[in-house]
Amino acid sequence: MAASACLRILRAYLAWEAALNPYRAVTFDMGSTLVHFHPSENALYQAAFRVAGLQPDATALQRARDEVWRDYFAQVSCSTFEPSPERDLEIEERMLRATLERLGLDDGGRFDRLMAACKAVFRIPGVVRVYAEVPRVLRTLRIHGYRLAIISNWSWDLHDYVQLTGLDRYFDVVIASSRAGCEKPHPAIFQRALEDLGCSPDKALHVGDSYEADVLGARSAGMDALWLDRSGAGGHADCRAICDLTGVLDVVLGQ
Repeated sequence: MAASACLRILRAYLAWEAALNPYRAVTFDMGSTLVHFHPSENALYQAAFRVAGLQPDATALQRARDEVWRDYFAQVSCSTFEPSPERDLEIEERMLRATLERLGLDDGGRFDRLMAACKAVFRIPGVVRVYAEVPRVLRTLRIHGYRLAIISNWSWDLHDYVQLTGLDRYFDVVIASSRAGCEKPHPAIFQRALEDLGCSPDKALHVGDSYEADVLGARSAGMDALWLDRSGAGGHADCRAICDLTGVLDVVLGQ
């Protein structure tokens, strides 16, 4: 069979498949969805604190960080802001100072050293790792013609991490909250991604590990959503859940 005939058959098959499928685009969260930290994010922060001569208890540090960021997201989840790298840095500094305060620690005039160490540990090669199933899932979606995007509550340098991990080859659009001017679950960040993808919300599926930020946020923008529950904890009966990203292929392609 001539190559041109094979190409026509392939195009016809893909067009038929697309007509049967309700989605044209799939969007993903970044942290704990596409990538994870090794060692853990909290262990990396603990290492940065040690560089600055501080020795917080690991459990106390995790609790303090969780509380500080939970309070921050509660304040900004329904609001927008003017994005800039300066604002992004100011937020990071504010959150770190708040963490120190929660821990009852005095930085002893070494805050700048602590801030630099916190940034440096996440730039160590191999610290940010792609989950094992991710490349195959993304390749398969690309082969089947889906438009792909990342929508993440992440700092100004999200694009750097997307490139460092090799994920840039798969994605048409990358949206960091720090550049979008709002945080998930605000619908505007999802709407921005949909506009850049050229896709209507009813033709897009969002996947992420946070029920509040990802599932409820995507729904508020009119999108369908999958909750990624890697731990198997369960607890949200009103949405479809998957234990790893191969479940996306089951939902989208029926594989």
